[in-house]
Order: sequence, then structure tokens, then C-alpha cells
Amino acid sequence: MRPFSGRRDGSGKCVVILALNRSIMLTILVALVLAPVAILVGFDVVRTPADILKWSSRIVSFLTCLSLLLSWTPALRFVHWITLGRLWWYPWIGGEWRAEIRSNWPKIERLYEAAKGNGRRFDALTEPITEADAKITGANVTIKVGLFEIEIEIVPDGTERCSTTDYVRPSWAKPERPKLSYVYTQVDPLPVAPTDTRMHSGAGIVQVMSNGELRGEYWTNRKGENGLNTSGTIIIRRVSEEAV
Repeated sequence: MRPFSGRRDGSGKCVVILALNRSIMLTILVALVLAPVAILVGFDVVRTPADILKWSSRIVSFLTCLSLLLSWTPALRFVHWITLGRLWWYPWIGGEWRAEIRSNWPKIERLYEAAKGNGRRFDALTEPITEADAKITGANVTIKVGLFEIEIEIVPDGTERCSTTDYVRPSWAKPERPKLSYVYTQVDPLPVAPTDTRMHSGAGIVQVMSNGELRGEYWTNRKGENGLNTSGTIIIRRVSEEAV
């Protein structure tokens, strides 16, 4: 129903997404070890296998300490800022946000009620959009950025549901806008309506706009076996940024 999560009236909560592909990070770390050793060999600083082992150990220790340091968000934020990471890596999205979520559920509900004979005849292709069809759900969003993961918590107004992502891929193919693609699973601990389900999966894509907003679309398999699965749009606007 909602991107990341949500009740039929607009809910969702608690999304965790992976920031960096671990296989890529492993490749980078190996290169950071081998490249300096190769340079030292070229300058004749390293001459024996013992020297290679000694310098490799030193480099690994340095990278380990560096990784531990960068696992502290303020340090990572500072490195991102001082190296202009927003231009060559990915925009910094950590901080507090406010989301506006629009779902096509009102139209699906009208179709559902009309099919049961509880509502008037309704044609979703020709009927004009009403205020109910354009209902907006608000949500508080917290995004925490780490070296190896990003944690996103979405708390729509008046909900206890929780969604967690199973897969996410940040990408930036210039000159296109930066994107976040994700797949998530939502579990609801509370009783749900007959038109809802305790668990469903969904997916979405949001873009980082030039004004800093995150905008995109989502879709779900929520009650899909009954033809009630939903889709919609989401706009996330920053309230405050993580402190450096």
C-alpha cells in the first residue's frame, strides 16, 4: 500500500537499506592493499617476501582503523563533505525528513465496493479524481548513513507497522539523477482489515532531485491474489541534516 510500508489509511515504519555493495567494497579494499605494495616494490622499498608481508600488514591495520573511524557517522559525514562526495559519490541523505505519500487505494476501494454492490457504478478509467482519490498521508522519516549501510525509519502518522528492505541499490548514472531502488517486506503486528494483509512485499524507485527532495514511485503485492495490490508516489523533503 505504501512505499516502504503503510496502512490502508497510510502507515509504515522502520526501513533498513544497504548502502554499498559489499563485493564492490571488498574489491576496493583488496586494491587499496595491493596497489601501495606494488608502488613500494616499484620504488625498491619492498625487496623480500618478508617485506611484502610486513607492509601488507601495516596497510591492512591502517585500513582497519580507517574503516572503524568512518563507521562513526560524523567522521564519514566530514570526509563526504571535505571530498565533495555529493559530486562524485552520492548525495548525503542522512537526517530528518518529512514524507507525503499518495496511494491509489481510494480508487481500488471504490472499485471493490462497486463490485460488491455497496457503492455506485465506478469506472476508474473515466471517472474524475476526487479529493479522496488524492488523499495524502504524512510521515516522519529518519535516514542514518553509515559506511556499509543506510538505515531509514519511516513513521507515518498513527501507525505501529514496520517495513524492512530486503534489497536496495543506490545508483547514479550521470547525467541522470541519483536513484535508490529497493525491495521491502512489511509485517503488521496488529489485526488488519479484510482488504489488507499482515505481511506483504513491495518495491520502489526514488530519485534525488536538484532541490534535495526524494521523489519516486512504489508498488506492492499487497492482497495481490484478490486484485487489491496498490501503487503510488512518495515525496520526501528534508527537515534537518545530520550534524557533522
